Amino acid sequence: METRRLQYFVHIVDAGSINRASSIIGIAQPALSQQLAILESELKVRLLDRSSTGVSPTEAGRRLYMRAQVILRQLGSLKLELNEAADAIAGVVAVGLPPSHGASIGNVLLGRVRAEHPRLRLQIVEDGAAGLASRLRTGLLDMAVSPVGLADPDLEEEVLLQEELFLVCAPELQGARHDLQQLAALPWIVTSSPNAIRGLLSAVFTQAGLEPNIVAEINSLPMVIRAVQQNMGVTLLPQAAVGEALAAGTVVISQFLQPAPHRTIHLYRRREKPTTHAERVVHGLVSEIGAELRARVGIK
Repeated sequence: METRRLQYFVHIVDAGSINRASSIIGIAQPALSQQLAILESELKVRLLDRSSTGVSPTEAGRRLYMRAQVILRQLGSLKLELNEAADAIAGVVAVGLPPSHGASIGNVLLGRVRAEHPRLRLQIVEDGAAGLASRLRTGLLDMAVSPVGLADPDLEEEVLLQEELFLVCAPELQGARHDLQQLAALPWIVTSSPNAIRGLLSAVFTQAGLEPNIVAEINSLPMVIRAVQQNMGVTLLPQAAVGEALAAGTVVISQFLQPAPHRTIHLYRRREKPTTHAERVVHGLVSEIGAELRARVGIK
């Protein structure tokens, strides 16, 4: 089986159409269809269901799609490693992050890798805890930072940090003090369930017999922050998630409750997976960044 056929297959599934994939790859549609037919013949299974609107993977096709992404990523990393000098750190390392730490961990990690290991190629994926766990278990990620504990004996866990969750609001509300009933009445902008912070917020009010005044559910952290900046509502987030807005003075944070709620951020990687030098370097850098975050105000 030629790896280029796997690449073609992945492109077709991503595009949802052989014609669209043909345009993206720059290969004539009949030639691309022929390569797909050869792949199906080699595997002796139908990989795609065709319809007037495009194509979709069969059950076998879905399994191949997941495995093909892992194989192609590992081959790309191997080529980089073999083509570099013996003393160079090279390869592809895929890291999963929750949206709340895209800047505080992801951007910092990218900067250090570019400065210290320019031959190392990072793949950074932002997703919720469930999506990150799935990608990690299937081999699409080498490691993942998760705000939710994953009870999985196949995963190696490291506690990266514990962080306080703050009430985040526009400066107009700065200095306001609220009891729990007043807090529930505030216009809350939250992410849709399942979400670790949303679950904690709901639990706090449910235990007090209260229902929070949720005015919007937004599955985009930047959009949540922009809405808060425009004084459309308040939200609950760690300080690291609003660092830029805090520095610009467009939001303020205050203690949500006493004692303040905290969440634990974990770093996971698969226990039985052989690790490359590049993966160990990136894992060390993420741990180092976590230690620096622990030392900052509001993070323990």
